[in-house]
Amino acid sequence: MDHGMKHSEPVQVWPFALTRSVNTGFRIVAAPDFLVDEDRYSLLHDVTAGDPTDDAVYRREYRVRESESLRLLYRVVYLKASDVGLDGEYAMSGPRRTPLIEGVVCRTSSGPPATQELLAEVHRRCGADVRAFFEADTTTRPVSPLPSFGAPETGETVRVVELDPYPMEGRTVTTPWGRHRPRIRRFATAALSAVLSALGLRTGRRTGTVSGEGGRGPVPPEPTRGGTSGTTGQAAPGRSRRLARAAGTIVLTLLLVLVIRKLK
Repeated sequence: MDHGMKHSEPVQVWPFALTRSVNTGFRIVAAPDFLVDEDRYSLLHDVTAGDPTDDAVYRREYRVRESESLRLLYRVVYLKASDVGLDGEYAMSGPRRTPLIEGVVCRTSSGPPATQELLAEVHRRCGADVRAFFEADTTTRPVSPLPSFGAPETGETVRVVELDPYPMEGRTVTTPWGRHRPRIRRFATAALSAVLSALGLRTGRRTGTVSGEGGRGPVPPEPTRGGTSGTTGQAAPGRSRRLARAAGTIVLTLLLVLVIRKLK
């Protein structure tokens, strides 16, 4: 009889892995299924900092808001050649060893114990996806969603390097996962570019030639300011239009700058 003693349930964790291939840049290969379903998995790129090391793992908290945060426990190593069916010690990306980040995401306040057994289980669960990604060597392969599992409660412990929470203290995050603000800034930049284009003031409009395929030839020169086109004193309207365009551009630019500063 256990005399009413309660046994704690294993901490549920979700595995993930990031690596690169020969021609394909560093990418998220496998991610927690709930992050994939909600299109949030890109946060793994931002949070997983650290230098490659074989004798330690990194732990970091990802803070979204006071009521929601994630805890990541992961290691940064080099991908072994045997993991992707190659000979030698390491899988190479050209002349360089291929980095591998693999670990777990935890949704509870206390993460799992950092053990060799946990790392081995993560490696086993991500191994097939890492190899398939490396062999395919393409950006079109989708991120694999992986389910949770119960983290081992005992085992050989691994040294943990604690990293500062992400985002850092004092940084304001008003939208989930920090993805909305960059989109607004990109929109503002695109709007400014469109305004300049509409006003005829974009870079390249004042040059003597038009760049691009085929060499479209010289741009017709602007009218002479002295009015030599047959009627004296006819250059004023062109000059007025240019001044009006410049003034309008300055006003619109100032408005867009104010909007961008409000979004920071």
